[in-house]
Amino acid sequence: MTNAGLKEVFGRLGQVQDVDRNQSGSEESLVLRPEGATSAINAIAATRALAQCGLTLLRAKRAVEAVIAGEELTLVLPKVASRDRLVEDLAAAGLQGKFFRKRLRMKSKVEAGKWVRKVRVRAGLTQEQFAVVYGVDLKTLQKYEQCASVPAASVLSYLQMIEADPEAVKRMRIEG
Repeated sequence: MTNAGLKEVFGRLGQVQDVDRNQSGSEESLVLRPEGATSAINAIAATRALAQCGLTLLRAKRAVEAVIAGEELTLVLPKVASRDRLVEDLAAAGLQGKFFRKRLRMKSKVEAGKWVRKVRVRAGLTQEQFAVVYGVDLKTLQKYEQCASVPAASVLSYLQMIEADPEAVKRMRIEG
């Protein structure tokens, strides 16, 4: 068989599939770091776990190589079927995977207002105190809580940080 004939045969076979890719799932952002010694990382298993979530094998391989080299890496994975399963697969391969919190999507002003008020009340602060401690304009905070406007995406992210750990955010504001 000639070279042209072989190329034709292989062309009909299509791309080699080494990894069963997730057919569905949500886009997720993940931070990867070594779980222990980098020499204990199973690069092949880690690469396959990342490729299952929609990364090309080459991109997954390069990501794992970067972690082995000592980098902390942030990835956007197109199709994560199960966060828990991926974390387990990565842990078995010697990597620690941590997902970012999902971005809030407020459907209405009422929903946003209730949530903003809940964050403030959980912090145990009045509107004035909250505005001073966290650097939020008082009138803007009042508009959010009165359901007059929905916070922008960046403000929602900041409020999520406050919701998760109000004291840590307060310390950052005080200490700079």
